[in-house]
Amino acid sequence: MKKNGMAYRRLFLSFMLILVIPTGMSLLFYLYSYRTVRERADASNRSLINTVKNVCDQQMAYYENALVQLALNRSVQSLAGVKGEFGAENSYELYTLYNELESMCVSINKNGNYCLDVFVYFKNSEKIVSSYGSMSYDMYCELYSGAEAEPKEKLKQELTEYHFRRATRMENSWYREGPVLLLTMANLQGGYGETSAMVGLWLDMGALNRSIESVSWEPGLTWMILNEDDQTLNSAQEYPEFGLKYEELTEENEQKLMWEGEPYLVRTVFSEVGNWKYVILMPESLISAQASQVRNVFLLSIIACMCVGFVAAVRMLKVNYQPIQKILDLFRTQDGTKQEYVENEFQYLEESAAGFFKEHSDFRQKVAENRRVLRQYYLAGLLENVYDSGKNSPDREAAVEGLRRGNNLVLLYHIEEADTGEQGEDGSLSNLRRFIIRNVFEEGIGEYFHVETVELGDTVAMIVNLENGPSDYALKLMETADTLQRFIRENFGFTPAVLAGTAHEGLEGIHESYREAREAEGFIDVLDAEFVSYEEIRNSSQRKYDYPQEQEGRIIGALLTHNAQLAVSYINKVLDVNLVENRLSSDLRQCLLFDLAGTLMKAAEQTGYPENNELGGVLSELKELSQRLPLETIREKFRQMAESVAGEEESGDTAESSQNRQLCQDVLEYIRSNYSDPDLNISQTGLHFHMTPAYLSSIFRKETGESLLKVITQIRVSEAEKLLREGVSVVEAGERVGFRDSSTFIRTFKKYVGVTPGQIKSTK
Repeated sequence: MKKNGMAYRRLFLSFMLILVIPTGMSLLFYLYSYRTVRERADASNRSLINTVKNVCDQQMAYYENALVQLALNRSVQSLAGVKGEFGAENSYELYTLYNELESMCVSINKNGNYCLDVFVYFKNSEKIVSSYGSMSYDMYCELYSGAEAEPKEKLKQELTEYHFRRATRMENSWYREGPVLLLTMANLQGGYGETSAMVGLWLDMGALNRSIESVSWEPGLTWMILNEDDQTLNSAQEYPEFGLKYEELTEENEQKLMWEGEPYLVRTVFSEVGNWKYVILMPESLISAQASQVRNVFLLSIIACMCVGFVAAVRMLKVNYQPIQKILDLFRTQDGTKQEYVENEFQYLEESAAGFFKEHSDFRQKVAENRRVLRQYYLAGLLENVYDSGKNSPDREAAVEGLRRGNNLVLLYHIEEADTGEQGEDGSLSNLRRFIIRNVFEEGIGEYFHVETVELGDTVAMIVNLENGPSDYALKLMETADTLQRFIRENFGFTPAVLAGTAHEGLEGIHESYREAREAEGFIDVLDAEFVSYEEIRNSSQRKYDYPQEQEGRIIGALLTHNAQLAVSYINKVLDVNLVENRLSSDLRQCLLFDLAGTLMKAAEQTGYPENNELGGVLSELKELSQRLPLETIREKFRQMAESVAGEEESGDTAESSQNRQLCQDVLEYIRSNYSDPDLNISQTGLHFHMTPAYLSSIFRKETGESLLKVITQIRVSEAEKLLREGVSVVEAGERVGFRDSSTFIRTFKKYVGVTPGQIKSTK
């Protein structure tokens, strides 16, 4: 064993341990088996006693329902109200009641011959009407109890003593096979605590017992039904030696008692119909016998297991160690180890395998990264340049294979530039947002279309192949984009705008669709939309309706002077001409409403109107319902928006406006003097003027119509353009106007000027 090392010894000991474990488990298993058998016996007892309960409760509920119907019977109610003896005038009702009781007895026994008699006892007249006829109480008692006085007195007590309902075991003279059960119930006449009539029903408990005992029972089990008086309702025997007390029986846990020197387990359930309990008794010896059988079988199995296991262990040791030995030899050969003996084979294999897989994983990651970069390069080339089939290569073919067939469409995802304080010097916020957009939209749109995603600087572009997508791809893209934008807004706190080019055939059309999506980027601020389609922009330029530019100027002018009434009159005139006189189609009607809404948004921006949830809500509702709204509702919507934009001028506002204008001039002078400081932003400017950034930005936007951050950036870009035209390098120009890195400078410069700094420098 020294020769083979630790792994061999561990294998040998592990196989030997397999033989020791079953031996130690035998005692524990016997104890556990006894407990399990007892629990199963208790579960079986619960099942059996619940079967008894369900059968009895079902029958008792049926009989109680019959008693309720009888107690509410019209004849019973009428006769119960008679004072004294019945007269001739009550004969017909007595005869009718007799017939009804006879029919009821026959009807009840359709489910089994359990009912012996149904009767009504009238206390005032000492009269009983039953399915056997109408007779005096004494005659009925003679029929029921014969000459015995005790049952007669007991019956008298049950019928005259007030109770709402009761079940009592009694003996009678006409049925000798066993006890009968008397169910009684008071009628509804009389006050509380007294009754003028009592309805009753005799049940054959022997027949009910036989139907229940037809169920499969374990030998030795005993069951009974106890009422509140500790009577055994289902048997002639009282079982006094059991010592069962109604009040002591509970449902929660099983109980124990001794009977004839033998321990019994008792399980109890309560009736859901009457005030009685169902009890089952099981000798504990039944459980011990079953556990002993399990123990004997288990011991025989252990002996057989040890014999077979020893032989198998020796064989498995030889078989299982051979593969380990071969792997050891393989690694020793590869790493040039001359040592033939290894103390810990598993540790040696773990270290060798970890090194091998690490090298393999690193290699695969490098290959995958190279393929990804190469794929991004080819896809970016398709977007930015016209496809040239003469420059094909195997890698390029693999990258664009999924885009060759069918039409392709390009989506660009636009993100509002974050404040410098939020962004961070390393652009971590923008990187995080691009990562979120790429993953969310790839999964969402990729569910319906084949997509390829490319990052072009700060822009995320997606090429959507429409070949295997739905026919109404435009609607599906808009719906999916809206759902994903809402998801990003609710979970990550920003909303990317989606710019869509039109669909073009094959690889050649990808560049054209990309160019169109870029062109649509300029309409984001104008349309104030989260999904901008180039096709919609192109179509809107071809639509014709009567809304001249002069009229738009009048509306904006009225709003700028806070004259909402005049602006509403101009808007109503446009609506009357186009919707009433010219009767525009639904498409042109929607375009007109969009243009009018855009006019109001322009006016709001020029007045420095702050973002308002009410105005945004009205615009959102108008965009969704414009084709279905009646004209008067449209007028009302535009009236609300116009009044919201125009607002009300307050007295004494002139002085405040003058102060705000002077403040804005001072802010502009401060920016022009400090734009070269990389730390210049809204926060620093607000600190300089002893104001919060939010309040200063609000005043500046209201007076100038521009955001403070945008003005800071515009001044920097304007100064950088001057430096570039003077021959300053791109990197130096960016640093001199306050940009921390050249990539941010180039991206921002192109956004505001439309061309890159290098293009400006080359054309100076």
